[in-house]
Amino acid sequence: MRKQKAQPILNRILIPMVLLTLMEVLLLSGTFIFGGAIQELNDNAKGIVQGKVINRASYLQNEMINSWSNMSHTLQFINQRAEELNKNGTIDLNRIDENSDACYPLLSDISDNLIDMLRANKVTGVFVAFNTDNPEELRTQDSFRKPGVYFRDLDPETSPSIRNSDLLIERGPVELVHNLDISTDRCWKPQFEFHADSPGVYDLLLNPQEQSYKNPNASSLSQLGYWSPPHVLKGDDKLMISYTLPLITSKGQTYGVIGMEITLDYISTLLPAEELMDNKAACYLLVTKKADNDDYQIIFSSDNSVVSAVRPFDVQRAEDGTLYFQSEDKEKYFLDIEYLQLYDSNGPFESEQWGLAGAVKQKDITEFSTHILSYIAIAIFLTIIIGVSGSALVSFMITRPIHLVSKNMQKLDTHKKLHLPRTNIYEFDQMEISIEKLSRDVIDSATKFTQILNKASIRIAGFEMNLATGTLFITDGFFDIFGENKVSTHSLDIHSFQQQLKAFDIYKKEESDGYTLYKVPYGERHSYIKLSYSVLEDKRVIGVVEDITKTIQEKQLIEHERDHDLLTGLKNRRAFLRIMPQLFKKGKEHLKKAALVMIDLDNLKYINDKYGHDYGDKYIQTAAECFRKYTPPDTIIARISGDEFHLFFYGYDTEEEINQALNRLREGIDSEFILLPPRIPQKIKMSGGISWYPRDSIHYEQLQQYSDFAMYQVKHSTKGEISDFDIGAYHSEEYISQNRRELSELIEKEKVEYYFQPIVDAHTGEIFAYEALMRGTMPTLRRPDEILSIAKEEHKLDKIEQLTWKKASHAYMQFIRNNVISSDCKVFINSLADYKLDNQTIELIETKCRGYLDHFVFEITEDSQINKEAMEVKRVLVNRWNSDFALDDYGSGYNGERVLLELAPKYIKIDREIISGIHLNIDKQKIVENIISYAKERNIKMIAEGIETEQEMSKVIELGIDYLQGYYLARPYPEPPTLSEHAVNQIKKIREMTI
Repeated sequence: MRKQKAQPILNRILIPMVLLTLMEVLLLSGTFIFGGAIQELNDNAKGIVQGKVINRASYLQNEMINSWSNMSHTLQFINQRAEELNKNGTIDLNRIDENSDACYPLLSDISDNLIDMLRANKVTGVFVAFNTDNPEELRTQDSFRKPGVYFRDLDPETSPSIRNSDLLIERGPVELVHNLDISTDRCWKPQFEFHADSPGVYDLLLNPQEQSYKNPNASSLSQLGYWSPPHVLKGDDKLMISYTLPLITSKGQTYGVIGMEITLDYISTLLPAEELMDNKAACYLLVTKKADNDDYQIIFSSDNSVVSAVRPFDVQRAEDGTLYFQSEDKEKYFLDIEYLQLYDSNGPFESEQWGLAGAVKQKDITEFSTHILSYIAIAIFLTIIIGVSGSALVSFMITRPIHLVSKNMQKLDTHKKLHLPRTNIYEFDQMEISIEKLSRDVIDSATKFTQILNKASIRIAGFEMNLATGTLFITDGFFDIFGENKVSTHSLDIHSFQQQLKAFDIYKKEESDGYTLYKVPYGERHSYIKLSYSVLEDKRVIGVVEDITKTIQEKQLIEHERDHDLLTGLKNRRAFLRIMPQLFKKGKEHLKKAALVMIDLDNLKYINDKYGHDYGDKYIQTAAECFRKYTPPDTIIARISGDEFHLFFYGYDTEEEINQALNRLREGIDSEFILLPPRIPQKIKMSGGISWYPRDSIHYEQLQQYSDFAMYQVKHSTKGEISDFDIGAYHSEEYISQNRRELSELIEKEKVEYYFQPIVDAHTGEIFAYEALMRGTMPTLRRPDEILSIAKEEHKLDKIEQLTWKKASHAYMQFIRNNVISSDCKVFINSLADYKLDNQTIELIETKCRGYLDHFVFEITEDSQINKEAMEVKRVLVNRWNSDFALDDYGSGYNGERVLLELAPKYIKIDREIISGIHLNIDKQKIVENIISYAKERNIKMIAEGIETEQEMSKVIELGIDYLQGYYLARPYPEPPTLSEHAVNQIKKIREMTI
């Protein structure tokens, strides 16, 4: 067999590592580049843009169809009103377009509806233009005028003005302008002006009318609706698109159009181009085209620097089907178009297609993949460089130590101890260790304790006992460390060594497995000697003894500084908190009777501010000296913070003994003082609290809390005393604090629920309404009167008002939607007359409860003082919602005749105190009879609340009450209760008897 030629280890390692690195780089880079990942990155970038365009197109289509062009209700009203006025001769539909006077009655009647449509649809303008002429003839004219009205709101997103001060009239008769009291725009004209040089304006009037003539049997008017391209009013510069529908009577007579406008400025706010590509040039385009060709017309561009609006532009299709175009600066843009379904299929305008397009630079689409390719190229280059260099370096680092060992082995001197350099290669290092160990064992077996003694510092000695052979090795001066200079180590055997060592057992301070600490007297001080030993497997015992006195003293000094206050020398907070749990673990047998005293120095801030901190420190030191001087020696005293001290008296048989010690402390403190400039004596004053063990508590933390509370009570009442803890005062303060915390949590987390109690029609027995009654869900704060009382103290009644309306209206709407209560059933919600609802709450209620706002009744609570500003806001809401006021607890003394006159309520609720036992009390019957008589004359409905018996219900029905409420009929529950059949029959029976 041919013998293989030996090669250096460097070559054996380096060449395979370099080849492996190159193969890995080529494999990974080829997989990424040729595996289609780059194309997927580009497709993903296009997909992101397409997704955003689809979402924005869906949103825009929804706005255009369901919101902006939703004019059916207003259109129906205008046609109905036009027919009525035409029928009674007020207007003549055949001549309505002759002048403004001919159409003024109709314009006057429909203006409010047009404004409502403007608000509801959130468009920038609405208009009506009248025309009875033939559209084809009008197209031949250079210009013509038509009467009508045109309202504009340039900012439909803001809250509407009650007086319509945010609106402008663009077109309309002078008389209408004066009557509506709405400002005119700078380009206002009394009539619409149409000119041949603006064919788009012609189309928005004439196109719907032409199609109404051509399609008299259209299934709906929306088929005749027309979306016009951008245009401007005569004399105005605001580009806009419009949607118009023909005005057609029930007999098929076309007499004009109704339309709305959306300015391109407003559309730009709905199409934020920055969402397409962050920090990149991109824009949204609104385009139109005919269905039979690909000629696109831009009607809106969110960025005119990319492509300007209102012009045709050339769209090209790539091989993969994607669309693109070149901007005016020859930049290539990727284009995605999503078409909007604005017209019905088979409608007259179905060939006119509208679309939303998103345009993004082609280089921005491929930017990420281009960066990835660049990074891959750089990574490949760096990987090859680093891989090859690293392979060479690693190979050299591995082979270099082996080479050095080989050279050292060649120069080996067998008469000296070996010290071979380590290769940091485990197998080679193990081999070197074995060689070195063999060399040490052969050269010198007498250096057994060299490693032990090398670890020692000062005054150290060692020993070895071989129990198998009975031999002892001990270093010189071993017992000198213990202070025994007369013991000769040369004459000792194992037995005598053990006996001599045992003589020091009386000085043992600590002992554990393999460790003993001795505290040995040495003159006027003590030395600390540490003995460490271990038993080996071959029955050998080795040990080291050393003097660690200095280490122990340093440790004791550190512990003392750690546990004591530098200014007073007393224990500090850390030491006190460590000692107290240890004492309490020993239990009652050790503590017996005890007292925890918390003391706070009085006047310290005054002394610091007036005389300086040096005198403040002297004041603190004198107080600390008082505690040391006038308390028993075993009292634990600690300075917790700047002016706070804790004293713990324990181990007494009776509390009286502790009180005697406290009295001595008080007397001692009263006798102490410091001198302030100019030699003014200042007595030591302090306030403190005492908690007793085990009387107050057996737990340290609770005693600490109690004594702190007692000190707090003293500081805020009889300052300068030390008083006992009062559990009654503590619980009272804690209950109040708990309620305040619960109120904050109740408001913040809306922890309330609403119970519903029916209000019943006294004539039919049917449920007319429900009253929403607040119930708290907190552990202690549940009743509404408690909630209102604490909220009043905390100045949070305004938040309770907002919370009540928010939660009660939400619960009511849930029951309406779930068909739990009838949709025509009202709800009475308690409202504070001196607090108003904020705009956010009002907007929330008007949004969530739309269609049911007239079902709400503002029930002014009995303990409210009417605030004119707050009530004015509520009056506005009552008028706007078409709802009502109710006066609660009338006759209770809180709401008198003055409040009744100011409020002018629709409902009056007679106080339950008057209703209770009314069948037995003639005076109460007379009061109710007078109230009902007063209410009947003013069409006010009366409600008897608090009915609890059949006799009470019978009597109030007999007196002529309108509605009934009380536990006898139904109790309030979280889910609105229904009325029992028995109760309904009783009401009907009583009613029949009173007729």
